[in-house]
Amino acid sequence: MASQNSEGVGTAGLFNKYKTDTITAQPTHEDNVRNNAEKVLSQSIPWEGYRRADLIKEVELELIKKWDKRSDEVRKGLIQKDGEIYADLFLQLLIKINKEETLQYLLTMIDQLFADQPQSIHLFLKLSTKNPTFPFKPLTALLNRGNLDWYTCARASSIIATLMVASPAPSEEYAKIMCKWVREQLTKPDEKDICNGISALQKLGKKDEIREYFAAEDGLNLLANLLEKKNKNVQILYQTVYCLWILTYNAKVAALINDTRVIRCLVELLRKTGTHDKVIRMSLATLRNLLNVSKNNEQMIDFGIMKPLENLQNRNWADEDITDDLKYISDNLQTNINALSTFDVFKQELQSGDLDWTPAHRSEKFWKENVHHFEEDNCKALRLLKEILAGSDNSLVLSVACFDVGEFARFHPRGRTLIQQMGLKVPLMKHMEDKNADVRKQALLAVQKLMVTHWEFLAQ
Repeated sequence: MASQNSEGVGTAGLFNKYKTDTITAQPTHEDNVRNNAEKVLSQSIPWEGYRRADLIKEVELELIKKWDKRSDEVRKGLIQKDGEIYADLFLQLLIKINKEETLQYLLTMIDQLFADQPQSIHLFLKLSTKNPTFPFKPLTALLNRGNLDWYTCARASSIIATLMVASPAPSEEYAKIMCKWVREQLTKPDEKDICNGISALQKLGKKDEIREYFAAEDGLNLLANLLEKKNKNVQILYQTVYCLWILTYNAKVAALINDTRVIRCLVELLRKTGTHDKVIRMSLATLRNLLNVSKNNEQMIDFGIMKPLENLQNRNWADEDITDDLKYISDNLQTNINALSTFDVFKQELQSGDLDWTPAHRSEKFWKENVHHFEEDNCKALRLLKEILAGSDNSLVLSVACFDVGEFARFHPRGRTLIQQMGLKVPLMKHMEDKNADVRKQALLAVQKLMVTHWEFLAQ
């Protein structure tokens, strides 16, 4: 992984490359924001009417008339001469005016000012020396108004996030307000709201302390929810994993991930053959950050990461980041696996639910030496086999599971009794009629091993 800068994020080049990835031919959220910006800025705002209604002062009207609809060169000169005055003006107008079209116009103007003249960002931040509630209170108050449309929220949240990241010490109060707002967006049904939340988090996550604030809002589980529910929207999927990646640069957050569904979700992304290459790259980068933190390594192994890693390593990748991360993660986890007993590895395969004909299953030595372990932790290994037989639709997995139940019956002195008590015979009987021939064969053999004493005479 790239070296970290003072904010704990990878090098600027890496950050920018990942941030700007677009992986769908459909218009993205940022495309929609840009398209709306053109329409918003083409409007004529009734500044004179606001003055007649006494919503703005004469001096404010004069300032805005010098700015509105002027060239970039004129605006640049105004910022150089009266930058703080204009920063204060724009925030005051956001407070005084409620009409949504005008709010959109002002927010779009500010956001584009930040893009065209980045030095103007610090002019807004300097306002805090005169008014401690500036620049964040007017913007967060606006963002938390009811019934704002998605575009207004997109612009306001973008501006706040930009200011917070640029601030040497962002206000804890307003940072937490933003994290709560992001949390709310991620739980909404409309994808535009979700995209607003994710886009804001992509920026906010550059600040190390904000990563912890967001995690405290149950943010990690919310992102895991998106990985599970929005996996058909590739752009949301990519941006969600990106947010996880940037959050994992905080050591406390990386340790908290062990208590969430995040690692399981990331492993599932690697396992799915249709996962987009750039989502794979981002998932690997995130998992790499999580290595050797808390019990994350064990969780990766428990969820069966080794097989997807092996499959991915057998593909030709044009992206060197993917190749490097695959090797790094695999080598690190293999060290953990080498330190485990044979039964530990077997149990982790059961926990992953991704069974294959690995050597342990066919080894009589393994079963003779380890069959007593199946009683540990309230017969957890048998319960896992029962879950696989009842829930899997993978023929290979089912064949191996049936075989394992039969071998347990062969080698454990009370195997038949325990299998009966655990309710494993019922799913075995069901799979004797499975549509797959090998599943039927292995289920039949397992049932026969349950019913006969001299198993060695069974046809193999």
